[in-house]
Amino acid sequence: GEGSLFMVGSDWLLGMTTHAEQSYFEEYARDIYLGTGAIVDLGCWLGSTTIALAKGLAANSSPQARSSTIHAFDQFVWEAWMGETSCCRGSEIEGKFKPGESFLDEFHKRTAPWSDRIQVYTGDLCQIGWGGAPIEFLLIDAMKSWELANGILRDFYPCLIPGKSYILHQDFAHFYEPWIHLTHYRLRDYFRVVHIVPHSQSFVFEYVKKLPDELLTASYEPSFFSDEEVDLAFEYSISLTSDRETRTAIAASKVMHFIHVGDTSKARTELDAIVSQGLPITTDLQNVLAQLNQST
Repeated sequence: GEGSLFMVGSDWLLGMTTHAEQSYFEEYARDIYLGTGAIVDLGCWLGSTTIALAKGLAANSSPQARSSTIHAFDQFVWEAWMGETSCCRGSEIEGKFKPGESFLDEFHKRTAPWSDRIQVYTGDLCQIGWGGAPIEFLLIDAMKSWELANGILRDFYPCLIPGKSYILHQDFAHFYEPWIHLTHYRLRDYFRVVHIVPHSQSFVFEYVKKLPDELLTASYEPSFFSDEEVDLAFEYSISLTSDRETRTAIAASKVMHFIHVGDTSKARTELDAIVSQGLPITTDLQNVLAQLNQST
């Protein structure tokens, strides 16, 4: 997700997270987290997620929870698009890194006051994997491709604890990642939406019962999903929220699915359907339209 400048408060941490998300991470780690499993932060960037979680942990009333570690994963390699984000433009890090440069030192500098609570994993999380320890909170902001979706499902989901764990999809209402909706639809009977963070793209799901291994070891790809299942998956995701802008973002992700698979005529049909439903024309929708115009 991308932070919005209008959300900036005196305690807002620089990052692609809104003030509401940062508040949620802190509240979760302070008030809900039990300490029975690990907190895993997949895609921590400059540490706004990690710091908020660490601040919450420090204030948790349970000694077991307080002594826990946050496991922070990222490639820590700067990409050109990062400099274009609203949170980066006009900030102290604007122009600081060139594409391909490591920003790991910047992460360490920003998270230094909480470093004793943070374990850092640098590189491709598909290759790093996870050691198999139970996971109580899985913050997912790294599901940026089918490959990463499969890696996260294979390595991290089997370690979730039924009835205790939560996953947070930070890109659930972002236009670019349709695989989040398609894979989540396959797993929907094992999760229950418990919170949608306001002013953000984040959805929180409780893990309610144990996933069968075959659902996690399958290697998912677009061809696994018929057009009918694609329709059902996005209808399901859209049904989880009544917020019209959030619904537009999820519908935009459906258009993106057809762009990713190269079916531009289906993508145009889906885009027309969104407009005809009178959903608001959001930035997500404009981004999808730009992608569609590039691909035709």
